[in-house]
Amino acid sequence: MIRFFARHPTAANLLMFLLLLVGALTLGTIKRETFPEFSPPYIMATIVYPGASPMEVEESLCVRMEDAVDGLSNIEETKCEAIEGSARLTLKLDESADIGRMLVDVQTQINAINDFPDQIESPVVQELDWNEPVIDIAITADTSWPELKAYAEKLKRILKLDYGVSLVQVSGFSDHQYRVELDTQIMRQLGLSVSDIAAQIGRQNVKLPSGNVETPDKNFLIRFDERRITPTQLESIVVGSGPNGSLIRLRDVATITDRFELDEQKVLFDGKPSAILKVSKNKEDDALRIKEQVVKFVDDQRHIAPDGVTIETTNDLSSVLWDRLTMMVKNGWQGIVLVFLTMWLFFSLRYSFWVAAGLPVAFLGGIFLMANLGISINIMSLVGLLMAIGIMMDDA
Repeated sequence: MIRFFARHPTAANLLMFLLLLVGALTLGTIKRETFPEFSPPYIMATIVYPGASPMEVEESLCVRMEDAVDGLSNIEETKCEAIEGSARLTLKLDESADIGRMLVDVQTQINAINDFPDQIESPVVQELDWNEPVIDIAITADTSWPELKAYAEKLKRILKLDYGVSLVQVSGFSDHQYRVELDTQIMRQLGLSVSDIAAQIGRQNVKLPSGNVETPDKNFLIRFDERRITPTQLESIVVGSGPNGSLIRLRDVATITDRFELDEQKVLFDGKPSAILKVSKNKEDDALRIKEQVVKFVDDQRHIAPDGVTIETTNDLSSVLWDRLTMMVKNGWQGIVLVFLTMWLFFSLRYSFWVAAGLPVAFLGGIFLMANLGISINIMSLVGLLMAIGIMMDDA
């Protein structure tokens, strides 16, 4: 090959310009991420069973799903989590497993179970994806925790819809709940017990499927929905009747507080109550592009945020990638300059130029090859590029 290009310098020049061109075009499209992409060998199957206790979920769903997938190959570990109202089956696959085929096999096995309770919703089987954290947004405000969470949810929707950031999660809050604090003195006067009131709240706060109605054209799913989802609706629940036949409502014997389950599960940013928007990326996203959108979003929201609200970025994991990129670029141009000046001391200007030109040609050619092989710019591939730059400078 060396002999061929020595005899045909025009071909060598054309190849050089081609590598420079395709490499420069690839620079704007190659994916940048902090860590290299990998496919986690996990499959998750989820079934919703409204109103069921964890024990009912374990007996009715988990045991049946575990038995159904027990005969499938390429499964290293099976784990099923039973919580109130749903079951989550997680399968760890070995490295030789075909994810696409396993998804179909698991879905088929679960759909073949014919003794599930009638009240369950359709099973959902999906690959368990790994999402890479990029950056967090801290929101502090002089307001109540429920209002702070509502404001954080609003900003989350804006960030997803208007700025194209798909993976955003609100953090810093435990489960939202309404606390019913009973007045025992009034309860004794009215002859009510805690169990009576709890039973009435449960009876008048339900959501259950009630079958379906088939017509020649359509199939209608009937659902009984009598949930009380606001404090006002809870206060109107009838818990008993008075001596004169009047209705006793929950507001007559209790105080309802809108709050979160765990007081200790809160986030403080600079000593102030805060909500955190955790921004992540999926396999297709570019980490630095997402960070640019987040920074733009924060700058825009600061100008229109209500008084007493501060919005800051924190925990910027993409900065590791950016630091490596800038270090590589800095080392690259410094190497070119040093090689050029050193060669110029002993050889002609033309000879020095062509020796130094080998670095950008090889670098851009490598970027083009990385993009076509599906290799992203990440902290691991950057280590290889930095080593290659050093080797090339040494050879030059």
